[in-house]
Amino acid sequence: MTVAAIICEYNPLHNGHKFHIEETRRKTGADAVVAIMSGNFVQRGDAAIYPKSLRAKAAILGGADLVLELPVSFATGSAEFFAQGAVRTLDSLGIIDYLSFGAECNNAEKLLGLAELFANEPPEFTDLIKLYSKDGLSFPAARAKAAAEFAGADAGKILSSPNNILGIEYCKALLKLNSKITPCVIERTGAGHDTEATNGNIASASFIRKLLVESNPEKAFLFMPDFAKKIFENQPLHSIKAIENALLCELIKSPTNKLREISDVSEGLENRIKDAALTANSLEELIASVKTKRYAHSRVRRIVLSAFLGITDNDRKAPPQYIKILDHNETGQKLIAAAKKTATLPIVRNTSQVNKLGNSEIKELWERERIFDKIYEMTKI
Repeated sequence: MTVAAIICEYNPLHNGHKFHIEETRRKTGADAVVAIMSGNFVQRGDAAIYPKSLRAKAAILGGADLVLELPVSFATGSAEFFAQGAVRTLDSLGIIDYLSFGAECNNAEKLLGLAELFANEPPEFTDLIKLYSKDGLSFPAARAKAAAEFAGADAGKILSSPNNILGIEYCKALLKLNSKITPCVIERTGAGHDTEATNGNIASASFIRKLLVESNPEKAFLFMPDFAKKIFENQPLHSIKAIENALLCELIKSPTNKLREISDVSEGLENRIKDAALTANSLEELIASVKTKRYAHSRVRRIVLSAFLGITDNDRKAPPQYIKILDHNETGQKLIAAAKKTATLPIVRNTSQVNKLGNSEIKELWERERIFDKIYEMTKI
């Protein structure tokens, strides 16, 4: 059986995602598709707009056969940690042949070339990144500028797209693991990432979320398959805005040395966060006070959410300890049976199965995810 994997958030699942799943099957000849999906908190530093159980159900109806959960520590990390956590989990299954992802650049060799450059950073390239970082550029911008100088203008152009960057991080993670999984690029068409532009019945997830939050669900559902509309309509929406006072309180009382332990905090950023928390009247006001040319809005949001949830740099650097099943169909059940013979990590779906493992570290991580799920219940808006 040929198996392709997709790393996703499906926040929420829309027509573009369904097309990607269909193209993945066509391009790879896959008999089955495994999706590893962010749980209740996502990479943009927010609560997922719908619960993971509903999003996983939509993924199965959209063409996936098995949906796994990406733990919060990876799901809310930078592109590098997001990719590492997901790729490590997929590789540990031992049954994945292809990793499919969408990117504006549909040349896998170019993406792999940049991934190799990033994985084996030559000193001259590192020096260029440091040089441009000193000019106040964010790390992604400094790296893109360094890549353009080091590897040509085309490299800089490729790195101007968030989807290309994420695809490169997937390839880099595969290279570092010496994985047998083959990357497969599906060229993105239509609506761009985080834009309000639409193309027929395809729009970005961020635009769809905006429509939902602004009480325009009928327009939002135009960009989703009918089965997704049936799953999501009349369901409450979620956002960390619902708990922003609790979040601000946590930042106010957190010592700066604790904030320093949070992933992506460096060069005294903990002091800016602390000062902003003491004066801000809202989450957006705090983020606006902290962000700079070097520290982008999305990075600050991730830091703030991580600080609230207590996710440290060490948490993100630790490898996955288990594989959690969210949903599956009949083919997915066969995949689970096959993976249990090859997987290097335990495959679980509930607390009872975790307890039977008798592993205190896995138990602790599992319980922490349950706490995150409980917090998520409080993010209804």
